[in-house]
Amino acid sequence: MSGDLLRIENVGIAFGGLKVLTDVNLTVKQGETMGLIGPNGAGKTTLFNIVTGFLSPSHGEVVFEGNRITQTRTAQRVRMGIVRTFQKSMVFPDLSVMENLALALRARTHGYAWWRSGAALAAADAKALEILRKAGMADRAGRVVSSMSYGDQRIVDVLISLAMEPKLLLLDEPTAGLSKAEGEHLIEVIRTLCGNTSLVLVAHDLDIVFAVCDRVAVLDLGRMIACDTPDGIRAHEGAQAAYLGKGKEAVQ
Repeated sequence: MSGDLLRIENVGIAFGGLKVLTDVNLTVKQGETMGLIGPNGAGKTTLFNIVTGFLSPSHGEVVFEGNRITQTRTAQRVRMGIVRTFQKSMVFPDLSVMENLALALRARTHGYAWWRSGAALAAADAKALEILRKAGMADRAGRVVSSMSYGDQRIVDVLISLAMEPKLLLLDEPTAGLSKAEGEHLIEVIRTLCGNTSLVLVAHDLDIVFAVCDRVAVLDLGRMIACDTPDGIRAHEGAQAAYLGKGKEAVQ
């Protein structure tokens, strides 16, 4: 890992009189996998929304590759390399796996003019098939997404995000609703394909978070109360109490 790819500087946001985030500071390094944990309502998804431009903070700055992007539109942030997944799958269920990926690739590479070039269409299809091969899903390229298991649909959802060639990928509960085996497989696919992409992972499965993340940040009631290695978080009594309201056994 090298320097900071993302810096969140003193970010806060309030809805009406309710403070959702208060003076949050966080850095994500190039090539790092960062875990972001905290109880429901801690502000994790709100922080994702601020980083990706769906929300503007009441104060503070978001800095990406050394540039302040706090007022930058969401679409421009995607073009800069900031991509996210959502808790709800965003696939096109009536299209095939291949078509879902190819659409993302065409939009990423050629914008709204992709349909004008036969070469662009062919290149996107070839790249989509390459991604599916790396993910071990080439044999399902022609499958309609709605006919697949929920776990496979979540994999397709993540592959669409990876097809956008992000520099920073924000994963919002990618393993929610999956069995332990399906969740582990999804994370394995992500790590296989992400290359030097920086990842920020929100997940309630602490086994996965501690197994794959270089550092783990803990939000509680909108405040960043700890950011350390997995071992450091295991030993942090405040983080343990905030996350599950239990003692040290919560994260052993």
